[in-house]
Amino acid sequence: MDKYMMEPKTIRTVDAEKFVGETVKIYGWVEDKRILGNIMFLTLKDGYGKIQVTIKKTGDASIYNRALATQRQSVVYVIGKVSKYENVLELIPEKYFLVSQAHHPLPIDPTGRTPASLPNLIEYRPLSLRIDRVNAVFRIRGLVKKLIREYFYGIGAVEVDTPKIIAAASEGGAELFKVEYFDEQAYLAQSPQLYKEQLTMGLTYVFEIAQFYRAEKSHTRKHLTEFTSVDFEGAYIDYNGAMDVLEGLVKHVLKGLAEEGRRYYEVLGREPPKPVESIPRIRYDDLYEYVRSRGKMIKWGDDFDSEALSIIAEKYRGFYFIIDWPWDTKPFYIYRVGDYTQSFDLMYNEMELASGGTREHRYSELRKGIIDKDLNIKSFEYHVRYYKYGMPPHAGFGLGLDRFVQILVGAENIREVVLYPRDPERLIP
Repeated sequence: MDKYMMEPKTIRTVDAEKFVGETVKIYGWVEDKRILGNIMFLTLKDGYGKIQVTIKKTGDASIYNRALATQRQSVVYVIGKVSKYENVLELIPEKYFLVSQAHHPLPIDPTGRTPASLPNLIEYRPLSLRIDRVNAVFRIRGLVKKLIREYFYGIGAVEVDTPKIIAAASEGGAELFKVEYFDEQAYLAQSPQLYKEQLTMGLTYVFEIAQFYRAEKSHTRKHLTEFTSVDFEGAYIDYNGAMDVLEGLVKHVLKGLAEEGRRYYEVLGREPPKPVESIPRIRYDDLYEYVRSRGKMIKWGDDFDSEALSIIAEKYRGFYFIIDWPWDTKPFYIYRVGDYTQSFDLMYNEMELASGGTREHRYSELRKGIIDKDLNIKSFEYHVRYYKYGMPPHAGFGLGLDRFVQILVGAENIREVVLYPRDPERLIP
């Protein structure tokens, strides 16, 4: 590799007054090329910013000819002096190197001027990241993950990693992807639920950000078969404490986006999400009565379908919790109080973002819950055994990162905020 490839500067770094008159090395792709008389103007981008490269035909002919032969979107690096002309910073090249030539026609327009369909953006995802608005979405997603980790570390939570190849379901109800594991049948994990509960025995507060899998043939704008989940579990708290943690997390992310992500939202042509003072907590029974009062007949104990959630969202906009769900709607590990549970869902308008609650920490009651849900107790013996050794009371939640980012950037389809989405029809790329 040429020695000049060493220690190049990003365009964002160079785009500063202090570099005027300095010789720098930068690299990037050629976004645009214009020729006006004897001068060629290249717009060079690198994912952090852009700068104008001005090449005079009357100067070094070899530089001019190499630039003339360079196709748009090709990768180059340039050594030159930073200059300022009419308040515009530009680079006057002394050396010009073609690193990787782009072959035309390109499958999508990386300038974004010619719109591409979502399937094509996904099919050519690396190239689509040169489109400013697509690039901004995934920089926001990365910032959200940074802010989430920042928040959890700030409250003393330990980041953990749980198995993704498991021997039995983490919870009843969801379809599982089967995997051949040597001479045994295994599954891809649909949740870290049982593992993260176990880990509270010694680590107290734990969290994980990881991919999980559900073999459900859903064809909607908010479902994927591979999704990223943000999971938290804490000892010595109940579902109110878990909601406090989740509310704090949401507030921290919104504040961070306003402070650190504004330039990405400017690319999207929108303001960062507004901060929230508090997130209301509304009982299932109250919403059940409200939905029925609006003419939607549902049976008590049923989950709210899309029509019911649309009715609720007419009254409650933005973030809100639905709490105290009936036992029949929740998994075996949720703490039961008669016909109810100490549980919650975090909603945004009509979209569910998170689910959580107090967990059952009593050995005998946990076993009873598994049996009451018509699950095979033998499949959960590896988990239940720990509850004989001093399991602390605990609570937690799982937050869908993809849906969270979807509402934070105002995307219509969850696939817009996932680099390589997986659904029943898509396994490549």
